[in-house]
Amino acid sequence: MFDKELLKGKVALVVGGSTGTGPEIARAFAEVSADVAVTYHEHADEADAVVRTIEGKGLKSKAYQFDLLDGQAVRTLPKQVADDLGRLDILVLCAGAGGFGDVKELDEETWDWAMNGNVRASFFLARNAALVMETGDGGRIVTFSATSALKYGHAFYGLSKAAVIQMTRFLAHTFAPKVTVNCLIPGLIDLEEAEANLRTERAKNSPLQRIVAPRELAQLCVMMCSPAFDSVTGESLIADAGFWLKHF
Repeated sequence: MFDKELLKGKVALVVGGSTGTGPEIARAFAEVSADVAVTYHEHADEADAVVRTIEGKGLKSKAYQFDLLDGQAVRTLPKQVADDLGRLDILVLCAGAGGFGDVKELDEETWDWAMNGNVRASFFLARNAALVMETGDGGRIVTFSATSALKYGHAFYGLSKAAVIQMTRFLAHTFAPKVTVNCLIPGLIDLEEAEANLRTERAKNSPLQRIVAPRELAQLCVMMCSPAFDSVTGESLIADAGFWLKHF
């Protein structure tokens, strides 16, 4: 789909690169010749497999054990990647925290988990990465929200993901012109973690009669970090097979 040397010489950091959509995103950047760092929380073997795949292409790669709620790690990770791999040009924030349940039974611990994992960590990681990028040639940041941010439902999780959209806008304004910041808003993703009956129901009720695949999100991330997006910043892109069109 893309020129094989599209991002040659660039270094990408994929936060959440060991599970979910993360491995596809990491591999997609490697396919266009970027060196890639990935983070993992508990899935070290999966992260190591991603690293081996990328290194097998003759590229540099490294995995970092990382906790979204560890303030010190959030402060130091972007510079550590730049020091280890030579620079930092791209940040993709596809890790996050869940948070579903009845608002009437919501406790402070669950609220903090969703807000700190999705908003606080994303903000400070993006801010700290942008500060590193500004010292070099600039860079690209892709944040991840969710369609839960656009409609009633999923309550406090949707609220945290709505905050990510607004955060993307003011970070884009703050770090222009050297760093662009854009947001990807997936609907239900075709992952094994999603219940089969939910995937079937969502596909049936989407205009395109399907749900979005991890590979498609990975390709969108590459596009958002390519010259094709040189003039785009502070924007949000919905990828949900049209489901939002029927439910806004």
